[in-house]
Amino acid sequence: MKGGRKLSEWNLFVKKIYHEGKSKDENYEFGQALADASEQKKEMKMVIASGIKSKKSRKSRKGTKKNNKTKGTRRNRKH
Repeated sequence: MKGGRKLSEWNLFVKKIYHEGKSKDENYEFGQALADASEQKKEMKMVIASGIKSKKSRKSRKGTKKNNKTKGTRRNRKH
C-alpha cells in the first residue's frame, strides 16, 4: 500500500481470506471474503489475543494540559 493510512486488523484479515479464496477459486469475490471473514471473526480475535498481532496501544493523555484560553470578541483581544 502506497501512502494513506494503515489498514486495520479487520481489513488485513479480510484481505488474507480473499487472497486464500482467490488462489483456490478464480471466481471468488471480495463480497464472499467479507462473509467468510465475519464467520471466522473468532479466529481473528484469537490470533490478536495470542500476541501474534498486537493492537497499537493508545497513548495516555494523563498529565497533558490543554490551552484553556477562551476566545474573546475582537474588543477583548489584545493586539
